[in-house]
Amino acid sequence: MLGKILNTFGTRLISAILNLLIAVVISQFLGPGGKGEQSLIIVTISYILVFSNLMGGGAIVFLTPRFHYATILIPAYIWSTLTAAIFFAALYFFELLNSQYILHICLLSVLNAFTSVNSSILIGKEKIKASNLIALVQPVIIMISLSVFFFVFKISSLETYLVSLYLAFVISFLISIFYLSRFAGLFRFGSSDEYFVIVRQMLHYGILNQLAHIFQLLSFRMSFFWLQQLYSEAEVGIYSNGTSLVESIWLISRSISMVQYARISNSSDIRYSQKLTINLTYAAMVASLLLIMIMILLPPQLFTFIFGAGFADVGRVIQSLAPGVLFFNIALIMGHYFSGIGKYHVNTIASFAGLVVSVILFSVMIPSMGIFGAGWATSISYTITSLIVLIYFFNESRLNKSEILPTMNEIREVFGQIFTQLHLKK
Repeated sequence: MLGKILNTFGTRLISAILNLLIAVVISQFLGPGGKGEQSLIIVTISYILVFSNLMGGGAIVFLTPRFHYATILIPAYIWSTLTAAIFFAALYFFELLNSQYILHICLLSVLNAFTSVNSSILIGKEKIKASNLIALVQPVIIMISLSVFFFVFKISSLETYLVSLYLAFVISFLISIFYLSRFAGLFRFGSSDEYFVIVRQMLHYGILNQLAHIFQLLSFRMSFFWLQQLYSEAEVGIYSNGTSLVESIWLISRSISMVQYARISNSSDIRYSQKLTINLTYAAMVASLLLIMIMILLPPQLFTFIFGAGFADVGRVIQSLAPGVLFFNIALIMGHYFSGIGKYHVNTIASFAGLVVSVILFSVMIPSMGIFGAGWATSISYTITSLIVLIYFFNESRLNKSEILPTMNEIREVFGQIFTQLHLKK
């Protein structure tokens, strides 16, 4: 399992570096306003994807070991297409974005949703490396295509970013189809009874699991639209860069939790799953704390140098978000434990509480404090969500008090395994 975690971490680390470079290039060439528009586009795609995953995502990972993948694939594809169509109409009606980008956003969302479905099936079959490669392809293609447009052809506009997204999403989708055909077996159409059963199961587990992600994404990114309405795209650009940087620390927990989730979904030993979750939570918290301490000490001049004029306040955004980002590691790891055993309601309750706190605090703090109010409000929301997940975990834990803290032998064993894996990868 550790090998899969390190592979996932390495992939996500490279992706985080590439995404940082993408943010730097867009910020330098398009400025805070252009970066803000780009952030709103990618956030809207994320919103559509999270609703598409009402019949996808974690539910597919949970159901893949229990059903033939083809009976999962077709309903998930159909639902993703319908979701994008509904958002297409809603975005035009509410006029939240520039109308010239809405069709592109919805088409890109469908491509991304199809790829996500395929990747979730691969994760359910514990083909973590294949899923990681699919995820890595997107930022690689975006970075290459943007470099060609900006540096070679001297074309710097938001439209070039959209073209880069199309290239990245199409290529990653085709790669996901290749791996699906290789690892998931022959495709076959199911009977109407099979589809009825699987759709019911997907909706049951998908709604329970995905409601948590919907509430999370709303509380995490609602501030972008709030800032746009009250201020401008420039504030969104500054805030989005700070958010992306500090949340990149979660690549540790997300790498751990993806492998953890697949392992717990395929295990029936509750005590093993709980002890595994405890140890992984401690490891993620310690590693994240070290990185956050470094990040909050970075000077404003560094952010101006990296992103360009107008981005000096990125450091203060990071400082406002840092406490919540650290505590949210608990929700990421322990939340995946509850998903892995099918108790999605825990994450839903915790995320809904975080959303309620976000809405209340955004309405008070953003008008008076701007991007820093958005940061502190989000940080408090992260912390509330994590505390609720932590309370649920300890209430149902079957571990003895002596098992709550890792022993020195366990710590030595973890570090020994890490060094062994790193040595083998050389």
